[in-house]
Formats: sequence, C-alpha cells, structure tokens
Amino acid sequence: MKRLFLNHADAWQVALVIATLAILIHDAVKWQTIILLAAITTGYWLAFAVNDFYDASYDAADEVKARRNFFVQAGHLSAKRIGLVFLGITCLLLLAFAQFGWRGTVVMALSYFIMWAYSAPPLRIRNRPGWDLLVHALFVQTFPYLISLFLIGATWTSLDTAIVAIVFLASLTAQLEQQVRDYEVDQKTGHNFATWAGIKETIVLLKITTAACILVALASVLVGAIPLFMLPFGLIGLPALLHRFIRRPNQPRSERLVAISTTTALLYTSTVFLYFLFIS
Repeated sequence: MKRLFLNHADAWQVALVIATLAILIHDAVKWQTIILLAAITTGYWLAFAVNDFYDASYDAADEVKARRNFFVQAGHLSAKRIGLVFLGITCLLLLAFAQFGWRGTVVMALSYFIMWAYSAPPLRIRNRPGWDLLVHALFVQTFPYLISLFLIGATWTSLDTAIVAIVFLASLTAQLEQQVRDYEVDQKTGHNFATWAGIKETIVLLKITTAACILVALASVLVGAIPLFMLPFGLIGLPALLHRFIRRPNQPRSERLVAISTTTALLYTSTVFLYFLFIS
C-alpha cells in the first residue's frame, strides 16, 4: 500500500509546486486555496494511479515496470474495493472544487475526462503518437497552473505567459524523456510517439525542446519577467535538464536526481507559501 501512495511522487509534487506558484503570484494565499492545492495534489495522485491501473497488463511484461506498478504487485485487489476507494476520493474532490461554483464543476469534469481518455480504452490517448505528447504537455504540468488561475479569477499577466510556456515545454520534455527510457518495452507492449518516430529522432527532439525550455526561462529572467523568489526553481531543476545533454544515449534519466529536484522544489515552495500565509 505504501507503494501506491508514494508512487509517482515526483509528478504530484510538481503539480503542487506549479499550482502553488499561481496562488503566490496572484496573491491568493488563503485557507480556501489551501484546500484547492490539496485537491489538485490528490487529483494528480489519483490520475497517475488510474494510469497505473490501466497499464497493469502492459507493465506486467517488464520486470522493472512491474515492480513500480502497484496493481501488478497487488493483483488480488477486487474491483469493488478499488471502486469504493475511487468513489470516496471523488466525493472529497467534488467538495473541494464545489467551493468555486460552476468553475470548479467545469474543471473537475474536464479533469476526469482527460484522466479517463488518456489511460483507458477505447481512446487511450497515451498510445496515439502526437496526441500523447500534446495531452501530456497540456495537462500534466501546464494544467495545474491554468486551473488555479481560472478558479481564483486571476487577471492574466506577462509573467503567466512566461510560466505557461516554460511548464508546457517542461511537461513535453518529461514525456519525451520517459518514452526514451521505456522505448524497448513500449516497442513490444505499446505504441507512442517514440516507437513511431524512432529512438534517435526522439532523443534529438528531447534535446531541442529541452534547450528551448532553458532558453525561454533564461529570456524571461533577462527581461525581468521572473520575480526573484522564482529564481531558485530554475537552479533546482537545471541539473536534471543538463543531464539530458551529457549522458549516454542508452543511459536512462537519473531517478535520484529527479526525486531530489522535485522534493527540494516542494520544500522551497512550502517555505515561501507559509511565509505569505502567516507573515506577509
């Protein structure tokens, strides 16, 4: 059970950090938005759990991926038990988003549709080349920022444009990196952009989009669009980005480096958030 709650911690940590940034930038730190942040984090954990559930039959074919998938290891779980847990979490999320009225209802409905469409048949967007990259780029790291702005009724600024561009590229590169890592397995059990385009082409695209992400962030800093408190995020994430350029083509990403980066970013974000909540 511990594996289920801690699995994909880097993903829901990043979602929490990005959503918190939107709240901080638009000076919307209050108890209502704390509930929102908890709901977004829980929702992303649930989305990745649902993805693992539908991936279980594919992941079982690979020893490494099977160890990481809770549903492969716990094959004895009944559908009724899984359904009750899913329903319970859904009710809690509904209460959290309902405080934002019709906006919350729209966000939750769209979130659940994407959660189902990305992982479950018959759509299973994750196995549709091109669409898999687009949906991941839009809804994994970009979506937490956009829905936070939408729910608090924030006025769009040039800083928001810069952040959305950065997180869109960061989410796109994360998916490309994952597809490179899983290329051999996905050739046998699935179909995605990397298996369609080829491993060499995907690695080249990964490096190009990573460079674009770094350049957009750097340009935003140079023109003064990024406030000083956000600069540590760039420094925290930079080693993992640079590692993509220096490692060997057949060497996977450093899971330890990613975990350290996301956890450090979460700790820094929590410190800034608590400062604004209790001191500022």
